[in-house]
Amino acid sequence: MPDDLSPARQHHGHHRLRGMGSRLLHPFRGRLFRVESTPDRVVVHLAGEMTTRNAVRTGKALEGLLRAGHVRLEIDLSEVTYLSSDGAAMFFMALRAAPRHGARVMATHAGPQARATLEVLGLLRVLEVYEGDGPSCSSCGNE
Repeated sequence: MPDDLSPARQHHGHHRLRGMGSRLLHPFRGRLFRVESTPDRVVVHLAGEMTTRNAVRTGKALEGLLRAGHVRLEIDLSEVTYLSSDGAAMFFMALRAAPRHGARVMATHAGPQARATLEVLGLLRVLEVYEGDGPSCSSCGNE
């Protein structure tokens, strides 16, 4: 019987992950996200399911983008198929880090399911949430 480190096991497991769940297990790799940035803002286009499996890793990546000095972090949810309450931890992490870096955090293209999750968690009171695009960047850094 092969052990977990045998080549036969590694190949089979790797193949299965690529076809069925690599987006959940490997946030910010492959097609889970796309980043567009300018000197004063960064837009993170997330995709797939945001759940407990990737919330902390995603939140740490968002914190890293804030540390880079962007005054505005936009999290585009247009391709997020499901946002769990645990997955929303990434927003709490980004919101906690934003004041240290003088930044704003906002969610754009929030669909009904994501918006409902954010509402249940009380995030609509502290997070700028837009159904479409956020405000133009001419207002970046201005509250």
